[in-house]
Amino acid sequence: MTCPRLFASLTLTLSLAAAAAEVTPWAYPVSIVSLEREEKNLWAEADEFDRALGRAGKLLNNPALNAYLQGVMDRLYPEFGGKVRIRALDSNQLNAFALPNGSVYINTGLLARLQNEAQLAAVLAHEGAHFVHRHSYQQVENVKNVATLALIVGMAGVPVVGNVVALASMSGFSREHETEADNIGYRRLVAAGYSAKEAPKTFEHLIAEIKALDINEPFFFASHPKLQERVDTLGELAQSAGNGEVRREPYVMALREVRLHALQEDLDAYRYKQLILVLADPERRREYPPEASYFLGEAYRLRNEEGDTALAEREYTLSLELAPEFAPAYRALGMLHYKRGEKNRASPLFRRYLELAPAAPDREYVEFYLKDAG
Repeated sequence: MTCPRLFASLTLTLSLAAAAAEVTPWAYPVSIVSLEREEKNLWAEADEFDRALGRAGKLLNNPALNAYLQGVMDRLYPEFGGKVRIRALDSNQLNAFALPNGSVYINTGLLARLQNEAQLAAVLAHEGAHFVHRHSYQQVENVKNVATLALIVGMAGVPVVGNVVALASMSGFSREHETEADNIGYRRLVAAGYSAKEAPKTFEHLIAEIKALDINEPFFFASHPKLQERVDTLGELAQSAGNGEVRREPYVMALREVRLHALQEDLDAYRYKQLILVLADPERRREYPPEASYFLGEAYRLRNEEGDTALAEREYTLSLELAPEFAPAYRALGMLHYKRGEKNRASPLFRRYLELAPAAPDREYVEFYLKDAG
């Protein structure tokens, strides 16, 4: 059955065509009551979408992280005083998007891949530019058909709500608007005192990951201008920029729990190729907490190619050394020894696992293995 709201949204989309001409960017915070009818409707629908994300449980419940993200956004857009609102979305897809009401979302999957605050700022400056320059109000090109809307909303795990244009922000803006946001975002990055040289690096590792794993992301990478073009453009701009702040350590500290969460989601989804590609790279590995060794070991176990058992054992052992209070590594190494018939080596590992995780959901199974090991 076709949704009446959807047809109403498409009607509004057509009415916005006349408003697609260039509009004046916001220079200061505005109220929804001051907007023209069409743009006011867009904001209202975006507000509804914000509420739907909350009801669907898609927002990451991490006040400290959200406060950190908001601090970076406010540094980039100080004149808006928190009116460009940034929140973390619990999704491992490599995506960030801006809605017409000033809501900006960045997925945990993308947060986990960035290396420092300057790279985060490059993404947020770009998305903030979409709001400040009112790209949603101008854009109609990316609203193509009902199937696109279904993909956008379905991948977000949210029921069909809101206007097509508001939701289509998730799938990227026109090439012209993306290029404009890159240039505006770059200027904001420099003005805020961040290292412009980190802007192209934001995408370089992601390009390698996408190519190596043949990832077909539905949003951030599929619909933005070609990533290599963006790297080249940002690289040219950065050549004339001076030095700025990178702020690696604050970012690593703020993202610790998010990175562990993202690793667990990859593991639960059997995305062991992603885990190996990221964590086997020494440069990228150093951005992750020490518990990452356990996840790399699990990735080798799941891949199960020749030599992977030895690699898994090495990583489990390293996890015990670097993060001795991290219970899952004891269970994993214990199971490896148990399956090899090395029960005397498995027993103390199982006992330690149960000590560290007394309420573990698999406690009965581990107790069985422990009893069998003697």
